[in-house]
Amino acid sequence: MKLDLREIASNVGKSYNYEIREECAESEDLRCTKPIVGSINFTNTGNLIVARGKLETEIELECSRCLEKLTIPVNVKIDEQLPIPVFQTAFVEQEDVDEEEEEPLFRDNVFDLSEYIRQVVLVEVPIQPLCSDTCKGLCPTCGTNLNQGLCNCPVDVEASPFAALASMLEEEDTEEKE
Repeated sequence: MKLDLREIASNVGKSYNYEIREECAESEDLRCTKPIVGSINFTNTGNLIVARGKLETEIELECSRCLEKLTIPVNVKIDEQLPIPVFQTAFVEQEDVDEEEEEPLFRDNVFDLSEYIRQVVLVEVPIQPLCSDTCKGLCPTCGTNLNQGLCNCPVDVEASPFAALASMLEEEDTEEKE
């Protein structure tokens, strides 16, 4: 959804409150289980449009240890500043206007709200989501979910990284005794 903010941009002090209730744009990196709801207030402060508000939804993820599905609530506070494009005058030449400085989601006073919402929700996704803090994960040998029970794989007792040093100390002790 794209919001036309030209009227707000042309009137200093003008404010507009927008209520959001939309389905999440499904993608491979974001799956919502509830619609995105909230509100955003856009206010013209002179040279900026300030967007403030909050959004809520629930997203579905996979546990990074056991690969089970889990849902987590997402609450996002919005505090964004959108620069109002400066109209070119005789003092500002075309070469002086830098295209890269322009906000990609806010062009010609039109704000791409759907893409902005997708981005702020993605920022809230944990890097390694866990179904619980005590998740045991999967067996590295057979792939059994260790939260549901033990597997029949032989237990590998990993040697300590200092085991080689300990054996050297033991050898040294035996040599001193001789």
